Amino acid sequence: MPHLLNRINILAVKIYKNTENSVIGNALRITIDSRERCKTLLLFDYIFFHILFLVPKTLISLYIQNTTDLVLIPALLLLLLTCMLMVKNGVSVKATSVTVAFVTLVIPVLSSFYNNQDTSPKYAMAWLLSILFCYIATNITVTLSLGALLCGYLSLVAWMKINHITVYISTGYTPEQNLLFSPVMTALYILFMIRVLGAHYRNIFIYEQEKTLQKQRQHSSLLNQHLTKQFIILKGLSRSGKSKYLDGNKELLEACLGEIEKQCESAIDYLDNGHHVDSNARAEH
Repeated sequence: MPHLLNRINILAVKIYKNTENSVIGNALRITIDSRERCKTLLLFDYIFFHILFLVPKTLISLYIQNTTDLVLIPALLLLLLTCMLMVKNGVSVKATSVTVAFVTLVIPVLSSFYNNQDTSPKYAMAWLLSILFCYIATNITVTLSLGALLCGYLSLVAWMKINHITVYISTGYTPEQNLLFSPVMTALYILFMIRVLGAHYRNIFIYEQEKTLQKQRQHSSLLNQHLTKQFIILKGLSRSGKSKYLDGNKELLEACLGEIEKQCESAIDYLDNGHHVDSNARAEH
């Protein structure tokens, strides 16, 4: 059994990596900025695991014979696959992220409306996750626009409920079904959030660490070059001072010693400044 689970895990990782390389491989290769790379990875993870998330949702819909969701889930799957193709074909990550956030917000809104205007936690979690993704991947303007759209829908539902306006489309989920599947859906959304958002912030940490290390390497290289130059100058001054000493030229000897002292002070100051730069870089990291 452990061997079988290990093989399944290896296969799953291989599928994930191959899909990632196929969809966003080119985008990652041409993107230099670490934040944009993290957003690209976030977009892929959000789409990929959202597609996987549709599997248990489909099984639940089949179990309770919810025809509304059985129609909307394939539509959402098709739209998410289209978004994957958009990224693969060179559409900007920001534009695709806006599309994905809109799709993953609107489809649950339609499902909610067609299921007797259901606003139970399973829909609320989907909406909040979409808004959160939009805020991280795009900007505040788009996020507020989606938030306004969601609030508008919730206001419409509240008005319909208060005024007892019935729009019969589907019976939706019964209270018993909501109670039965709420823990399952909550657990799935928690796992989804941990995997997607947790990986995003882990990637940010890794890229920032690499960026800091690269800066430290560059600074160390410049420091070595400067000190090498200083020591070459000191070596030349030392030889010159020695020859002046042997010649008995005290004035030129004193000038050489003064220049040696100046170069030593310059090297010490440079080392001291370099130490402070490295300390600040580590503190920021």
